[in-house]
Amino acid sequence: MTAGSPTNDAERLIEVGRALFEKLTTDPVLNVIELPDGLGVCLVHAVRGGGKIYVAPDESALWVGSEVDYAAGLGVFRDGARTCVETFAASRKHA
Repeated sequence: MTAGSPTNDAERLIEVGRALFEKLTTDPVLNVIELPDGLGVCLVHAVRGGGKIYVAPDESALWVGSEVDYAAGLGVFRDGARTCVETFAASRKHA
């Protein structure tokens, strides 16, 4: 996050992102980046095969795999690309 504590809105978006990551994997270790221009937050699961979830203020989200760098993901997120919520549940990795 940027300096200081996250705002209540950012905390809400972080929780949305965490809940989505929990549909994809168990016990994700996440880094959080507050996006510029009030676009929301990005949660990064920085492990091999991890990925990023960008969460907008309206709680819509975009998931991108680890092969997509932060800037490229932010660009398509800024352009309005989103992942259907149902996709997160259908993508759950089973042990």
